Amino acid sequence: MRLGQLRSALPRLLVASQGERNLAPSHDTKLGGRVKCMEDVMGMQGDLDRLGEWASVWQIQFNVDKCEVIHFGGKNRKVDYYLNGVKLGNGEVQRDLGVLVRQSMKASMQVQQAVKKTNGMLAFITRGIEYRSKEVLLQLYRALVRPHLGYCVQFWSPYLRKDILAIEGVQRRFTRLIPGMAGLSYVERLEQLGLYTLGFRRMRGDLIETYKIIKGLDTLEAGSMFLLMGESRTRGHSLRMRGRPFTTEMRKNLFTQRVVDLRNALPQKAVEAKSLDAFKRELDGALKDSEVVGYGEGAGTGY
Repeated sequence: MRLGQLRSALPRLLVASQGERNLAPSHDTKLGGRVKCMEDVMGMQGDLDRLGEWASVWQIQFNVDKCEVIHFGGKNRKVDYYLNGVKLGNGEVQRDLGVLVRQSMKASMQVQQAVKKTNGMLAFITRGIEYRSKEVLLQLYRALVRPHLGYCVQFWSPYLRKDILAIEGVQRRFTRLIPGMAGLSYVERLEQLGLYTLGFRRMRGDLIETYKIIKGLDTLEAGSMFLLMGESRTRGHSLRMRGRPFTTEMRKNLFTQRVVDLRNALPQKAVEAKSLDAFKRELDGALKDSEVVGYGEGAGTGY
């Protein structure tokens, strides 16, 4: 069945949810939403009932034993839900499009997975490549290693120092494999190889993704992601954003929150760029002039 037909059969079925509880009956079927009252709970259970009826009509059988409910939020009611009359178990973590999503929304498990995978890839390159010139190793790193460290990173970007160090340690290890890098510091090795710290790449990627969302180059709705202030007479450009209130360190470091101050600090010419390529050029110039190296003081430089 096509996804469009599935959506028409179950209007509230989502491919991926950012709500406060999430049902994951299989690797590619997820039902989610926000629960604030018992009416929302009944609505969610009604969706599950319709999911069971739809599966029965189309002769699709869910393995209910593998279905789990993930409750997000410290004040979550953690209500029990049922599918085909069977109570669903509670889960701590689910893989969604290759990203490990924990109940606590912390990124440490995803960081560990990315570091393990990329260290294994570096070991493979070390053992399997006889001719280790700088050019060959850089191409292998960019093609086989670095994509794992930046995949969907807007969602799981690390903010704990131990996670930042673990991610950056992969690139630091790679730069030591390059012939002629002995005796140089990490920053000097990056300059010699024409690379940036991974923290800088995450920050730059956040700004580029923000531009794409606001300009409608992505399917996400800008108004649901960011609080746009519109015309402003305050210092800076006239397309400023403002952050949402937060009470936890995790919410402070969410993509839609952490990028606000950085984007507001960009020059008018950058935020009003007519194309993505023009924005990247203006962005690189602005970051170079400001000497910003990442989120936080000295991010990405003291490793």
